[in-house]
Amino acid sequence: MKHGILSGLCALAAATATAGIADEFALIPANPSFAFAKSLNPHSNVAGEASPIMAPYYLCRHPVTNAEYAEFATAMGHKTPGYWGGRACPQGRERHPVLSVSYNDVGWKFRPPTEAEWENAAAGSKVGNYNAVIATKLLTEDPDQLVTYYHEKSTRQGEQDKLSDVISVSASGAVSGWVNHANYTGFVYTDLFKSINDAGGYTLDWDTYPDCASNYGIFDMLGNSWDWTSSVIVAVNGAEAGQSVNAVRGGSWYATKASCALTYRGEGRAPRTGFATVGFRLVAVPTGTVFTIR
Repeated sequence: MKHGILSGLCALAAATATAGIADEFALIPANPSFAFAKSLNPHSNVAGEASPIMAPYYLCRHPVTNAEYAEFATAMGHKTPGYWGGRACPQGRERHPVLSVSYNDVGWKFRPPTEAEWENAAAGSKVGNYNAVIATKLLTEDPDQLVTYYHEKSTRQGEQDKLSDVISVSASGAVSGWVNHANYTGFVYTDLFKSINDAGGYTLDWDTYPDCASNYGIFDMLGNSWDWTSSVIVAVNGAEAGQSVNAVRGGSWYATKASCALTYRGEGRAPRTGFATVGFRLVAVPTGTVFTIR
């Protein structure tokens, strides 16, 4: 992408003084003493490394939405995410975060935050949409519906179970039976999950949980969709463990509550690929009295 993600926001930023963009971006002060709450190992209680933030920055109050991405794609003739099924964003998902956009596809007019900027701005956030939300919804609507294990490597391929026999949600929000990668069973390997995932997952409007916003008034930092960051790490968790990847933060509609914790680190994704649980938000940088985007 050579022309930036949101031409409308770019024009707004170029023509407006810093105070005039408060509705879209939150000003995050410099924090020279910032250090990550935890190390990259999410299972360790060791304090994280120092990562000074020497300049103030503006972080968009919400992730880039399907509707915003549609404006960009129309204006620039850019490809759209596969789950859209065409050029128009999915009806009813206009204000959901856009997914399946690779890090390499995020333009140069804005930039993603560094991992330190992300965690610094996320202070005070609470978890909103994670896997217990969709599990509870489905169990409430039809616990007796039959789901079929579809994966060709599943030890139960073609077999069916009642949904309530596959997953359950505890009082603390832990989901049992979500996934078992060892034998390709669990809810994630059923036809019901596949249909949800193929349609763009169970994302929600970015302001569905207003009480979960960060201390800076930034929405959707924990849950709904992971955020790309510009920081490159060696992942210590997930399928990418041991690989050099871009750090993602915040968890998603698919993730466990633990993965949506403010201090959860060590997760990353290859920058050349789009993912059905990863979205992005943008940083704008003020320089003196002129507002510029980089």
